[in-house]
Amino acid sequence: MIHPKLDDKNVTAFIPGTIIDVKVKKGQEVKQGDVLVILDAMKMHNRLIAPSAGKVKEVKVKPGDRVSKGALLVSIE
Repeated sequence: MIHPKLDDKNVTAFIPGTIIDVKVKKGQEVKQGDVLVILDAMKMHNRLIAPSAGKVKEVKVKPGDRVSKGALLVSIE
């Protein structure tokens, strides 16, 4: 599992890749450690997890999207 580094509320891509799956939707309650997004990078599926508990404020990606390093994927409030 990959722990986002920027802050407790924004989950970003740590490497360029393709979104394989989005496990949450806007308004959903999440706990710290819940899997939010699966990112395929360099032929590895990376599970990006919630850095803190809260409610999903925004989901910026969908399966199939290509993202660059640092792209905002999910915001939590």
